[in-house]
Amino acid sequence: MFALLHLPASAVQNAPAVILGPGMDMIKEDYIHAAERYYTSRGMVALSIEGPGQGESRARGLTVDLGNYERAISLYVDHLASLPEVDLTRIGMFGISMSGYWGSRAAATDRRLAALAAFEAVTGDFHTIFERAQPTFKNNYMYMAGYDDEDAFDRDLAAHMPLGDLVEQIICPVLYGIGEFDELTPLHQALASFERVRAPKELRVYEDEFHPLGGVAAEVFRFGAEWLQRALDGELTEPGRDVRHYVHRDGRTTDGTAHPAWWQGTKRS
Repeated sequence: MFALLHLPASAVQNAPAVILGPGMDMIKEDYIHAAERYYTSRGMVALSIEGPGQGESRARGLTVDLGNYERAISLYVDHLASLPEVDLTRIGMFGISMSGYWGSRAAATDRRLAALAAFEAVTGDFHTIFERAQPTFKNNYMYMAGYDDEDAFDRDLAAHMPLGDLVEQIICPVLYGIGEFDELTPLHQALASFERVRAPKELRVYEDEFHPLGGVAAEVFRFGAEWLQRALDGELTEPGRDVRHYVHRDGRTTDGTAHPAWWQGTKRS
């Protein structure tokens, strides 16, 4: 496995650290600018990673299966915890797209993760991403997993990937952000998954945004870093915390709910 370690310009000890998880077709180098602008500049340590199936890891033959990505995250936590620059009690994760999914699995299985910020996470059924979205998503993931037989991929892996009740095992503070028209996770499924989370939690739904969250990308990276810093500093941990915002295009927020205004009080099942 491969990763890039980003350290503040000035020497630090016992600093908070954040694992930067890339989406399925991203690589660790995609985070260089974000790591320096939003993390090391704040005195935080950042580790931009490539897990199983990604970048150099995949080029060296390491494919992704149902459970090895979260095990990889645990090994990255091991590495960070061994560094004198890092406070092993303040290690969090920032995940985009599939890394929001993998980060959710890791947060549910490794209690050392102290916070998770996940944007565009695939938290619903995997029929949408693999059968209804553009075919490149499934083609990419089959390559990452080392499959060329689609039926075998569907049977062995895709059918078992939904998070379901696993998120109930998360105990650290979590932040989820998603576009209201995300084409990989229908919003009502994202909301249903969020309801299952019992840990201190926060949700931001962005008006008129699709999966890339391109119109609010700057907020996603900046706000995610700010939120993680607060969470790793011991804020945002009160039991029962449940904060929800619907973020309008003009920057206004409707607070207390993440339901789009056009739902008009309806409740999706």
